[in-house]
Amino acid sequence: MTWWFKARRGHTLLPLALVVFAACLYAVQDNTVLLPALLGSPRVALSMFVPVPLLAFLMAVLESRLPSAEVSGVRSMTRLDNVLVTTVMAAAVLCSVLIASMQGTAAATTGGRNAVFLAGLMLLGRAWAGQTAVMIPVGWLVSVVVVGFRGNVPHSWTVIALPAVNPYAAAASLVVFVVGLAAQIRTSRKTA
Repeated sequence: MTWWFKARRGHTLLPLALVVFAACLYAVQDNTVLLPALLGSPRVALSMFVPVPLLAFLMAVLESRLPSAEVSGVRSMTRLDNVLVTTVMAAAVLCSVLIASMQGTAAATTGGRNAVFLAGLMLLGRAWAGQTAVMIPVGWLVSVVVVGFRGNVPHSWTVIALPAVNPYAAAASLVVFVVGLAAQIRTSRKTA
């Protein structure tokens, strides 16, 4: 298992990814920006964009594999991959909760929730598109900014733009993440 983790470069990339995630989440705090959209210019929280580097690092770890060794191996790599992804997302949620408690506001918790949702989308896309699925979360972010708001009120389908205390967003994030993990189980050995 140690060799698997080192072959995936998890020992170097994942700590760096979590540090970048936490630093960005701490830096943006509750800041919002006006972005152009089809219907007006909504105020978008910068914390929506924080999970993107974390997901890029995670995809790099998942795709730095040794396909011939993994296909011929006895131990299931899909379970290890799912444990790895779940651990990274749990660490991201923990980071966002700690930062929210340091800042005294619940807004930072959306970073962890959004990371879980976008990771699920990325894993779903990875089942069919492979490594290029790293762009699916970016496409979702662009879609949310362009058509996801009515004035400054986000539509419910956006999930990542909803407030931190929204139970629907938390449930949707968890469901998409679990479905993404299931898709990875079915297709992990087939991706190159």
